[in-house]
Amino acid sequence: MSVPDRRRPRLTPLSTALCGALVSLAVAPVHAQGTSSATLSTVTVTASPEGEVSSPKATSATIDTPQTINVIPQAIITEQGARNLTDVLRNTPGISFNAGENGFGTNNNNFSLRGFDTSGSVFVDGVRDSGNFARDAFNLEQVEVIKGPSADNGRGGAGGYVNLETKTPKAENFTTGSVGLGWDQYESKNRLRGTLDFNRQFSEGGAFRLNLLAEDSGIAGREHAKQRSIGLAPSVAFGLNTPTQVSLSWQHIEQDDRPDWGVPAATVKGLVNYNPATAGVERDRFYGLLGDTDKVKSDMLTAKVDHRFSPTLKLTNQTRWSKTSRDAFVTAPTGYVAGTQSVPTQRWGYARENTVLSNLTNLSNQFSTGSLRHNLSVGLELNREESDSGRFPTPSGGNTNLFNPDPARAPGGALVQSQSGLVKIDTVAVYAYDTIELNPKWQITGGARLERYKVQLSSTTAAGAPLGAMNGYERTETTLGGKIGVVYKPVQNASVYASYGQSDVPPGSWLSNPDSGREGNNAFPGWDGQNSATSKEQKLTNLELGAKWEFFDSKLSTTAAIFRTERKNVAMIASGGAPSGYGEQTVQGVEFGISGHVTSAWAVYGGLVLLDSERRHSAAVDAALSGDYSTTNAANPNYTAVTTTNGDELAFTPKATLNLWTTYRLNNGLTLGGGLQHVGSSWVGRPDTADRVIPNGKGGKLPSYTIFNLMASYELTQNVRLRLNIDNVTDKTYASSLNWGASRAFLGAPRTFLVSADFRF
Repeated sequence: MSVPDRRRPRLTPLSTALCGALVSLAVAPVHAQGTSSATLSTVTVTASPEGEVSSPKATSATIDTPQTINVIPQAIITEQGARNLTDVLRNTPGISFNAGENGFGTNNNNFSLRGFDTSGSVFVDGVRDSGNFARDAFNLEQVEVIKGPSADNGRGGAGGYVNLETKTPKAENFTTGSVGLGWDQYESKNRLRGTLDFNRQFSEGGAFRLNLLAEDSGIAGREHAKQRSIGLAPSVAFGLNTPTQVSLSWQHIEQDDRPDWGVPAATVKGLVNYNPATAGVERDRFYGLLGDTDKVKSDMLTAKVDHRFSPTLKLTNQTRWSKTSRDAFVTAPTGYVAGTQSVPTQRWGYARENTVLSNLTNLSNQFSTGSLRHNLSVGLELNREESDSGRFPTPSGGNTNLFNPDPARAPGGALVQSQSGLVKIDTVAVYAYDTIELNPKWQITGGARLERYKVQLSSTTAAGAPLGAMNGYERTETTLGGKIGVVYKPVQNASVYASYGQSDVPPGSWLSNPDSGREGNNAFPGWDGQNSATSKEQKLTNLELGAKWEFFDSKLSTTAAIFRTERKNVAMIASGGAPSGYGEQTVQGVEFGISGHVTSAWAVYGGLVLLDSERRHSAAVDAALSGDYSTTNAANPNYTAVTTTNGDELAFTPKATLNLWTTYRLNNGLTLGGGLQHVGSSWVGRPDTADRVIPNGKGGKLPSYTIFNLMASYELTQNVRLRLNIDNVTDKTYASSLNWGASRAFLGAPRTFLVSADFRF
C-alpha cells in the first residue's frame, strides 16, 4: 500500500473559516435574547435517559443490570472542556494509559481497563471502530464504559469495552456550541477550539442536526507541537415520535497534527532512568522534528431504521460504512547520553487505512409467560473489517542537545515504504439476551452470543512480493460467550446482584494494534505467541458481586462491586513454531461509583477502583523468556536478576485510581466546580497483550500522581455562559505514560487555562 496524497488535508483555510463562523454564532444569541425563552441552565438534549446505555441489546435499566457500567454524560464532557476520547476516559476509575511496546502509531491512544488492554474494544453506536487514532468528542452524546467480558459485542478485552453514542436529530429546535481559548505558562501555542450543534425540526416528524468542529491548537506544555482539526456531522431523521423512524448520518473528521512523542525518561523524577544532571531542562522542550506529521481522515456513514410493531415489540436495523486513514511520520527520543548531554532520536512511520462495513439487526420484545415477565433482545450482526497498512524502516532522527533541542536538524516528513500488510476479518454473529422478572423482588438477566470469526492476512514487500509465513495466514473460529446474573431488589430504587460473564478472543485480531508501522513480524504483535497459527483462543471470565442504590427520586446513583476477572490461554513466545506455554492473568478488586445530583444545584460524578493483579505461568514459559530477565539493569542497581515472573503483577496496572468531579450552581448565575484525578504507581513492563514479560522492578515504576482541576462558569445572559477551567492547579510535572523500556515518557499537561463561551438558543 502506498501513501496517497488524498490523506493529506490542508486544514488552515477551512478551520479559520469555521472558527470565524462559530465565533459569530456565539455572539449572535446575545442580540437575540429578547425573543428567546430558552435558558442555558434548564434546556437539556439527550439521546437516551441520563445514565442509561444506548444499546438496543440492553434488556434492563442500568440500576437493574448486574454489571458495572459508567456512563459519562455530555454535560461533563462540556464542563471539563474535554476534546477527545482520552480526555473523557479520565473520568473512569480503573483506566490507565501506556505508550505501547515501543509507541509506534500511538501516544495516549492505548489504554487499559482494569489492567487489560482495551484499545481494540472501542465501539461507535454498537459498531466496532477499529484503528489507532485520537477520536474527537465533538459529536458525542455520551460515552459508555461497560466493564468485564460479557460477549455483548463479540471479541474484546477482558476489562470490558467502550461505546461512543453519537448525536442524532431531535424533535425540537436548538442551537448550542462553544468557543474556547486555552493557554499555559510555557512556550506552547495557544489553543483555539470551536464547536456548533444545530438542530431544526422541519416537519412534525422530521428534523435535521448539524455538528461542526474547528480547532487550531498547540499541545499544552509542549513547544512546536500542534493540533488542527475540522469536523462535520450532518444527520437527518424522519418519523420522530412515530412507529417508524428513519435516520441518515455522516461524520467527517480531518486532523493535521505535529505530534509530541515524549521526552527522555532521564528528565522525569521517579523513573528508573532519571538523571539528576538533567534537572535544569525546561519541561516544554520538543525532541521531534518540524517535519513530523500525524494526519487523519475519517468518514462514517450510517443508516438506521426503528420500527415499533406495538408498544412492546420493536425492530432496529443499522447499516454502517466507515473508513479511517491515518499517516504519521514522527520522531521520538530513545534515550540520553550523559557524557555529551545529547538525546538520540529515531524516526517511525505509520500508514493505515481501516474500513468497516456492518449491518446490525435487533428485535426487542416484552411479553409474559405465565407469571414471568420477559424483556427479550435477539439479533444478527454481519461485519467486514479491513486494515491496509504500510510498513517502514526506522532510521535515526539525529542526535540533539538535551537542553536546547534543534527541531530543524533534519527535514522529517514521509519515510519510504518498504512493506505492506492487509488484514481482513469477517464476522457473523447471532445473540439473545433476556431479563426475566420472577416477581417484584427477583430478576434474572442473561444471554449468549454465537459468533463465526474468520481472519485472513497478507504480508508483502512494497513491490507486492510475498513476505514470510504471515502471508496467506487464515484462521476461522466459532465462539460462544455470554453472561448470567441474578438481581435482588430490596426496594424499588436499589438492587443487589451476582453475575458471571464470559467471552473469547480468537487469534489474529490485528486491526487496532499500534505496531503495524514496523517491518516483519513486529508489525503483527503476538505472531510468535498469542496470535500464532497454533495458539489457542483466549478465554475471558468475570465474576462480580455488587449493589446499586438510587437516591432523591433516582437523581443520584451509587454503585459498589467486588469483581474477579481471569484471562486464560495466554500464549507466550513461540519455541520451534509453537507457544512455549500458556499463562493466566488475573485481576480482582473493588469499585465504587457515584453519579447524579445530590440537590438540584449540586452535581457529583466520581469513582474509586482498587486492583490486585497477578500473572501465572509454568516453568517452561520462564525458561523460554529467561533472556528477558536473567540479566541485571545497569540503570537500576536495585534490581536483581530473577529466574521466574510467575506471580508478578501486570505492567501499567495501578493498584488504585480515583476520579471526582463536582459542581454547585448558585442562585446568582455562578456555578463553581472542581475535581481530582489520582492514578497510583504501577510497574513498568510489557502490557498484558505481549508474548514476553519484563519482571516487576527491572524497569522500575511509573510514579503515582494526583492532579486537581477547577471550573467556574457564569450565565452572562439567558443564552451565553462564560466558563473558566484551570487544570492541574498545582502545576505538577508527572509522566502520564511510559514505553515498556522506560526510556521515553509522555508528560501530563501542566497548569492550563481555558476560557470558553458556551451558548444555547
